[in-house]
Amino acid sequence: MFGSIGNVYVHDILFKAKIHPQIPVNTLNDSQIDNLFEIMIENLQKSLNIGGLIYEMDFYGKNDGFPREDFFVAYKEGEKCPDCGTTIEKIKTGSTSSYICPDCQKLN
Repeated sequence: MFGSIGNVYVHDILFKAKIHPQIPVNTLNDSQIDNLFEIMIENLQKSLNIGGLIYEMDFYGKNDGFPREDFFVAYKEGEKCPDCGTTIEKIKTGSTSSYICPDCQKLN
């Protein structure tokens, strides 16, 4: 059985990997794929360790986890990129939207 990673996690995973969300996955090189995998594991492990996102309930019905302030770019449209200071943008990606730094996550 396969699952998917929620958008709230994907925004920051792609940001940390410096990958634009509209880049086709089959164009990534082995190094980019390895880096992306490591960042996914780190990001999801951090979430598990602290109980998920602030608005997610754990198995005991408690809301713990990390708050929006701990996100790098997710849901921070108009704010400054934590790495380069460029304004974070919200772009349309398929049926959803993505939050990116246009300088750190170039499309080309």
